[in-house]
Parts: sequence; structure tokens; C-alpha cells
Amino acid sequence: MRDDAALKGEGDRYLIEGILGGDEGAFRQLVDRYGGRLTAYAARRLSGTGVDAEDVVQETFLGLLQSIQKGGERLIQVRSLEAYLFQILRNKAYDIAQKRPEAHGLRKVPLAAEDADGSVDGYDPVAAGGTPSSHARRGEESQLRRRVLADILDELISGLKEEKTFRDLKVLELLFLTTLKGRDIARAAGTSEPTVTRIKQAALERLARLAARHRLGAGGFTLPEGEEDISGLIRSVWRENLLSCLKRSTLGAFALGAIEKDWKDYVAFHLEVVRCETCAANLLDLKSEGTKESIAARERVFQSSIGFLKRAGR
Repeated sequence: MRDDAALKGEGDRYLIEGILGGDEGAFRQLVDRYGGRLTAYAARRLSGTGVDAEDVVQETFLGLLQSIQKGGERLIQVRSLEAYLFQILRNKAYDIAQKRPEAHGLRKVPLAAEDADGSVDGYDPVAAGGTPSSHARRGEESQLRRRVLADILDELISGLKEEKTFRDLKVLELLFLTTLKGRDIARAAGTSEPTVTRIKQAALERLARLAARHRLGAGGFTLPEGEEDISGLIRSVWRENLLSCLKRSTLGAFALGAIEKDWKDYVAFHLEVVRCETCAANLLDLKSEGTKESIAARERVFQSSIGFLKRAGR
């Protein structure tokens, strides 16, 4: 059981520690590792808006450097550097859309009335809490709850993948990552409405058991009481941390057709039915990796951002 939110992956931790020290090489590696997928994501989201995807990606890396400048040690406690960067990217895209009228065609910018959890039918809300720096302003209780929930959701989802219990995972993704309702969820997942209800209840019960075993959750963590509040919190934490997003190696195997049948079916479902924009961007980046265009794009982003590194380094 993972009982804290420490940055996953020694490589990412090494990069952040290097950037904290003003290491230009570490920053270049960061841009090389994430620049392509961020650009692919931004290009999909910003298509037809008149906003340059590379500009938003540059602003994303500058946002990261600004976060380091304001208190970079906290970044070591971020669960996923990729999720953190995508969160900054979504916020930057939203900010630009607000400032530029021609960008109001931006897909998934919430222009209609929001429901209680901040989502809009047909739209994917900007990450909860505004800019990444606003995390520090969240109440201690709320921050702890989100931290514990991210850990236990991660364990639940990872367990379903390891067990290849893909039907249940499909149902949960449709419940918390889309706006579909019971009958449509059942149809899309190839099951019945009573089964959808049972899978959701079993997942909530399992989350409660995992929370009781979590060092930070024992004796203090509880899910909200109202069903809408529970769903809203799970949806927000799940999206913010990219918890069911696929590994690059899995997406690569899928692209090559070198993947076992049940995994192939689930990856296709995640991409085509759930319509995960992050995984779609990763897949597009994998397919274009190594091309002159992708290498040149990453170099432009690096050169336009590197001047801010020394200000952020310590």
C-alpha cells in the first residue's frame, strides 16, 4: 500500500531535483520526455481556435518553473509529474481561451452552466482548484482527503488491471469519466443496469477498506455522504491524477498490434468510448516520435523556456 503522494518514478524525481538545482540538462530531458505528448494534447484541444499549441506548451513549462521558484520541494510530493503538467496545460489553455474571443471554440472549455461537481455535459472541466499553485491554499482537511483518495483509487484501478477485470473498470470509467447515465453505461460496457449499480457499490466499499488501511486515512478519512458529492470528488481526483491512463509501453504495443486480445479491447475502449484525450495525445506522440518535426518542436519549446530556469533554480 502506498501511503503518501511521493512522486512516482525515480526518473521524474531525478529531473525535478536537477531542475531545483538549476541543471539545464535536466530541464532538457524534461522537455524531451513530455513536450511531445503535451503538444499533441494541446493541438487536439486547440484545433481551429487560432491559438498556437506550442505557445501553450511553452507556458506550461514556464508554469512548472514558476512553481519551482515559489516552493519546488513540494513538487517532489506530487503523485505524477505527467498529471501535474497536464493540469497546468489545461489551465493555461483555459486562460488563453478566456483572453482571446476567437479561442472560445476551444473544445471542452465549460461555457455552459456547471453542475455541482464543476462538470458540464459534453465538456471536460479545467482542473479543480484553478492554477496549480492554488493547491497550497486548499484546506488541510480537503487536501488530505484528496491525497488519500488518489492513493486508494490508484490501488483499486491498478488491481482491476492486474486482475484483468476490465468489465468493472470500464463501468467505473464510464461512471466517473463521462456524463453517461445508467442505461447507456450498461449498454457501452456490455452489461445490465443492476450490474452497473453493483459494481459501483462494490468499488465504494473497497475504497472504504483501503482507506482504513492507509496510514493517512486511518481513523480520519471518510467519503462525503451524498451520492453526488462522492461522485464529484472521485471524478475530480481521478481526472486530476490521470489514474486509469495507460502506460506508454501499453499504448506502443497497441499501436504495433503486439498486445493480447483482452488488453487490446480495453485500450480501444479507453480511447474510443471513454475518449481519453491524454492517452490519445500520448499515442499520437508515439507515432510521430523521432520525426524531424517533433524534434524541432521540442527544441523550440526548450529554447523559449530555458532562460527562466536560473530564476527557478536554487
